[in-house]
Order: sequence, then C-alpha cells, then structure tokens
Amino acid sequence: MGKHIALFNIPAYGHVIPTIPVVEQLVARGHRVTYTSIEKRRPLLEAAGATVHAYGSLRPSDDDPTPQAPPRDGYISQSLLSFLDEAVNVWDQIAHIYREDPPDLILFDRMAFAGRVMAEALGVPSIQLWPMLVSNQHWAMGPVDPNDPVLQQYVAKLTAFLGEHCPSLEPAAFLSPTPARHMAFYPRSFQYNGELFDSSYAFVGPCLRRAEGQWRPSGDGPVLLATLGTVYNANAQFYRCVVEAFGETSWEVVIACGERIDVASMGALPSNVRAHRVVPQLDILSRASALVSHAGMGGIMEAMSFGVPVLAVPQTLEQEANAARIEELGLGARLSGSGPAALREAVELMVKDPAIADGIARMRADIAAAGGAARAADIVEECLP
Repeated sequence: MGKHIALFNIPAYGHVIPTIPVVEQLVARGHRVTYTSIEKRRPLLEAAGATVHAYGSLRPSDDDPTPQAPPRDGYISQSLLSFLDEAVNVWDQIAHIYREDPPDLILFDRMAFAGRVMAEALGVPSIQLWPMLVSNQHWAMGPVDPNDPVLQQYVAKLTAFLGEHCPSLEPAAFLSPTPARHMAFYPRSFQYNGELFDSSYAFVGPCLRRAEGQWRPSGDGPVLLATLGTVYNANAQFYRCVVEAFGETSWEVVIACGERIDVASMGALPSNVRAHRVVPQLDILSRASALVSHAGMGGIMEAMSFGVPVLAVPQTLEQEANAARIEELGLGARLSGSGPAALREAVELMVKDPAIADGIARMRADIAAAGGAARAADIVEECLP
C-alpha cells in the first residue's frame, strides 16, 4: 500500500525541476505525494502527479526585474536570512495542513527550512535534497563572519522560530541535520571531496525528464545555447554580448533570457540568433555543441548528460564554486576575458579541446552509473517507515 510523502521546496525553478521525475516515479509506484510550492508551479507539479499545497511566497516572482545577486562577502548570510523569512511565511500558511494530514516521510530542499522543522515537529523521517553542492565538515562554500549583522539577525530569528514551533531543534545544529538520507542531484565525482562522504549521502545524479522533440535546428551549423538561468537573468548587456560574438557566423544561437527582461531590449537579432524567454532546454542541449551559462548546477548536469561543454559565467558565490569544479574536472571552461571577441574565442577553444571531451565522457559515465530518478525513488522507499 502506498505511503504519503511530502515534499517541501523553494520556488526557484532550478530547485523544482530535478524533483519532478522523482515525483513521477513515486506516484507511479502507488505513493501519494504532496508538494508545498507556489501557485505558478502547480501545473508542472500536478502533471507529475503531486497534490499541490500552494502558498504565497515572499520570493521575487519569475518576471520581477529587480533581483540582484548578493555581494560575494554577504552571499551566505543574506541567503540564510532570506530563506528563513520564507520558511516562517510557509509555516504560517501550510503547517496546519500537515498537522491534520501528517506524512509518512518528508523530503525537503536544503533551503526549504520549513520542511526541516516540520519533520522534526511531527517526528517523521526525512531526506534532505541537495540541488547544489553539499556543504558539511568535508567541504563548505566559504567561511561566514560571526560578527556579520545579517548573520546575527538570522540567528535571532531562527532562535525565535524554533522556540515557538519546535523547541527540540537547537539553532546551532539547524544547518547540520541528520536525516535518514541526504540526496544530491549530481554524481559523487562532481562533489568537492566527494570520496570523504559516507553512505548517508546518495549522489543520484541528474533526474531529467525526456526531451520532447519540440525544437529543431534551422541548419547544419553548430548550436549554442546561452542562458543566465531563471533568477539573476535580467542582464541585457550579457545577451547583447552573445549576439555580437556569434551573430552572422556559422553558429546557430539560442538565447534563453527568462521572464525578467524584454527580448526587444537586445535589439535587432541576426538571422542565426533566436531569443526567447523560455525554451525547451533539453531539446536544444540534445543537439548543442556548447552551453554558455551562469553555472547553475541543474544546467551543468543537463549539459553533461548530453555531452555538451559549459562555458561558465558565474554571478554568485555558489556559481563560482561550480565554475571552479567545471575547470578542475575538464567539463568546460570559465570565461576569463570580457567582450564579444573573448566570448567567441573561449567557446571555440573549448569545443575543440580533447581534454574537455575526455572529462565530459567520464562525467557522462558517472551520471549513467548514479541511477537518476529511479534510484532516487528507491532511496525514498528505503526510508519509509
């Protein structure tokens, strides 16, 4: 008989997407999956078979042009405070639902703090999901200044939140839970010091939906996909640089600019360049020769799955760590220069580099061995009471 599995996530598209095939697997196996997310994600989640508990988010909407990446030195503390505020907001709207309909198991995204607290408050087993690099005693993204006023504000709010709703959780240990398992959506080989992580960490690799065949190239030239993801993507200057670098060349260029920017802001486009707010990314990557991106984990793993090298243009501390790993493992390169000429040269050198081709081949083998959504669902079932 199926069990009730609850999934808590943040609204960010890149965090939701890798969970969709896992939901599909669990529903196909007869389980009931409830999913806490925003209303805009409802069609995607319901199509996967989940029951959606929607809430009003404090996070910027997909078409809000104002989000700016936090400064490097304050990235961690500002992120923690922002997602704690979101957790309090989620709790106030959703907690009563799960008190009345408790799940057998909770899956919670690393930044979906409400799920962490809910599992502890209800006394049910949990799995922490990592769509980004795992931070623990073996590797961390960076030190945090204990005197940072934003961090101190986070600690004070966290202490009050836990004191009211889950006194058994100690604030000092909040970011170091011991769930039944940790699940990362990339292979162990991509994780810094991955060999040091014990068996409680399952690196299942990317969980991808099938490419749907919605996109076809218009010619026989190499295909380039350029994107800054779905959050800090309102950057017309970057897109214009791509256009100037590859316009009127043999490359067929697809720019995915997201919903925060007007495509018209790029100006007139050459015949070999197309720009859209949203694109069928897997379809394009299945035919692409290169990806230029912000180095988000989801995009990196999608590119690796199709054997596509990545030129990283990181914007946040998290993306910088991903970009460094891309270089270390020979999966692409990081853009070191500026301007259209430097961008084009970097791409053309990258796609011809045999060492990068070898690195990608190794990563593809690791992805195939990791197990993907089927293994993720197996692990979820192993943790069910």
